[in-house]
Amino acid sequence: MARHTVARTPGVAGCGILSGVFTPAPAPALLAAAAALRGRVPELCAAIVARIEQSLPLYRDTATVEGGSLAESVRQNVEYLLASTLGDAPEDFSASHNTGRRRARQGVPMAEMLRSYRIGFALFWEAVAEEVIAQGRWSERDLTETATALWWTADEFSAAATEAYREATAELVEQRERQRSALVEALITSGGLDRGAVWEIAEKLGLPRAGSFVAVAAEGGEIGVEPLPGIVGRLRELGIWSAWRLLPRLQVGIVSLPSAELDPLVTALEVASDNNPAGRIGVSPVYPALEGTPHAVYLAKIALSSTGGGTPRVSRFAATPLATLVAAAPDAAAQIARTVFGPLLALPRDEQDLLLDTLGTWLETGGSARDTAARMFCHANTVRHRLRRIAEHTGRSVEDPAAAAELSAALAAVRLLPEARWPEPSAGPGMGLGTLGTGSDTGPATGSGTGSGSGASPAPGTD
Repeated sequence: MARHTVARTPGVAGCGILSGVFTPAPAPALLAAAAALRGRVPELCAAIVARIEQSLPLYRDTATVEGGSLAESVRQNVEYLLASTLGDAPEDFSASHNTGRRRARQGVPMAEMLRSYRIGFALFWEAVAEEVIAQGRWSERDLTETATALWWTADEFSAAATEAYREATAELVEQRERQRSALVEALITSGGLDRGAVWEIAEKLGLPRAGSFVAVAAEGGEIGVEPLPGIVGRLRELGIWSAWRLLPRLQVGIVSLPSAELDPLVTALEVASDNNPAGRIGVSPVYPALEGTPHAVYLAKIALSSTGGGTPRVSRFAATPLATLVAAAPDAAAQIARTVFGPLLALPRDEQDLLLDTLGTWLETGGSARDTAARMFCHANTVRHRLRRIAEHTGRSVEDPAAAAELSAALAAVRLLPEARWPEPSAGPGMGLGTLGTGSDTGPATGSGTGSGSGASPAPGTD
């Protein structure tokens, strides 16, 4: 004889009541035994608890499974099993759901929970079999039908507990992630936290109170999609601990380094960003205490914004005096860049880049046209010609130490703050400042070229 049960909890396959498949109805012998066992519930529950605690040491650990929790779960499941068998309870498996959720919150492994169910049903079967035999009116076939019905039920109880366990585990993971995200948010935005609060947050995030830290800012493509998926595990494999916060188009991280060496972190960031080809990543300088996180995140964002688009690229904030000044007053730095470079920033972007790269290389080489030319794969006279063009547009010659300092400061601002540049001019009439009076970039190869602007300076030294 069989009955068809209606699915009450979709999504769990092959588990009788839980899936809507055909399930044996309670055998007459099982009904008779269940009615008799109702008067022995305390004794039966005590035996099941003792057997589980004897077989599974974890259930004796009150730090994990608090005192009385196992006994309460066993009692609920046994009472529900008897009541549902006798038709006195709805077939909603509430006891199993409660057990699954409770064990997930306690941190009991799912395998251990399922073993406890097998132990419990084994003892329950022993009690049922003894009662069926003791009644003396049931055949071997009746006993077999009883076993079949009971083990179908055991499977359904285990499936219900498993489903609830997984749901609770998913909720716990989401809750922990929300908590970690909120704690990271507190560190990156609340510069006024006292040391005690910072230390408490560090402990909850699994970060040291002091050491070598960096902040990371990674640009996302789609809203709400991590630009660095799996970064926590990837860094943990390297012995690097971190905590992250996902914003609509940005993922911000606090990274605790085993040393001040950044190369392993940079490599891991580059690998993690493989699926985000347009993403940019900024890394702050190393800082010694978590209280400095808000400023470090700010510097990481500046490093990110200073990176050109295209292939994934990790940019480190270079804590030079000029870069530090720019970061400290970005609005003023952007205004200085526009004032110093003036018409140069109205040129087409590729011409700007060429002149600014030449200026930067010339400054890095200590004012050597020859070394600048070697780095940029051009003639030294070409370098001098480009420097004259810069002078024509800015009214500042690199030969004048004060003017060179201003150009250097303005260049640092442009490199760190892309917004310091004017929007790219559109082609067509009215470009005005975007046109050059000198024509070609290469200039005269003899070094005798002249500038067209009245304020142009003579060519820098022959080097």
